Parts: sequence; C-alpha cells; structure tokens
Amino acid sequence: MNQRLSFFIPGVPAPGGSKRFVGIGKKTKRAILVDAAGQKNKDWRTAVGWAAHEHFKGEVLTGALRVTFTFFMPRPKGHHGKRGLLPSAPAFPITRPDALKLARSTEDALTGIVWRDDAQVVDGGQKKRYADSCSAGCLVEIEELASHPFDTAPNTTRANPHLI
Repeated sequence: MNQRLSFFIPGVPAPGGSKRFVGIGKKTKRAILVDAAGQKNKDWRTAVGWAAHEHFKGEVLTGALRVTFTFFMPRPKGHHGKRGLLPSAPAFPITRPDALKLARSTEDALTGIVWRDDAQVVDGGQKKRYADSCSAGCLVEIEELASHPFDTAPNTTRANPHLI
C-alpha cells in the first residue's frame, strides 16, 4: 500500500542551493564559493526538520516519491491599505525567491528524515501563494509511488524516425 503524508511547516520559507563567489584561494588558486542563503536558510531548514520529525514516524522512505510543496509567502505591507488589501496588489508572489529554490532547500532538509535521498522525488511540483488566510509556511504532500512497468518512457523512435 502506498504511504501518504501531509503536513504544514510554519515559518517564512527560505531558498537554498544558491552559491556566491567570494574570490580565488591564494594557495589553491580555486574559486571560493559560499552559501548565499545564510541564516534564513538555516532557520527554515531547522523548522522543516522539526515539523518532519513531529509528523513522520518510522523508517525513511526508499522508493519513488511524488512530492508537492505549496509555499505560502507573507504579503508585503505595501499590498495593504486602510481598507484592507489594495486592488493593485498582485494575486501571486512573482518576486524572488523562486519556487524551485524554495523546494530545493525544503527537499534537502527532509533528506534523512522522511526519505533517504531527494533523488527519489520523481513526480510532483511546487507552488507559491500569498498567505492571506493562513500563516506563512509550506504544505508538504508526499506519496509513495508503486512500481509499474507502464511508467517508463514510450519508444519514440518508432513514432518519429528522426530521433534515431
């Protein structure tokens, strides 16, 4: 039976995976890169770890997974006026950070707690929304996928001889 898990992580989601160039090492003559996310990323990953430990009990998952992240971002103060939300306020958070980098940091934080390796995530996606009616954070939905022989890619060489 496929296991399903859903939980909410409160907090302001932070991106991960970005590196910043700081210079060339004098001895090694190699580029020196540091994580550009900083403390916000560490705080977010800690929140993800705590929420995962609280909601997931048992052995780490080892099979293929479908994972969906819905990130709820806080609205900037400029979106609100004296009478509430301004008509000019955008419906979706189309500013940085991008959803893929938010998912990257969240996936990394779940590694070793919920799944063995984030390479197991083979399906799913990420969404970014404003946290109008709920607090900022992330809704995580995880489903184990059954192995089916029909899940492989179709043989496209027969359908399109130009792909040979």
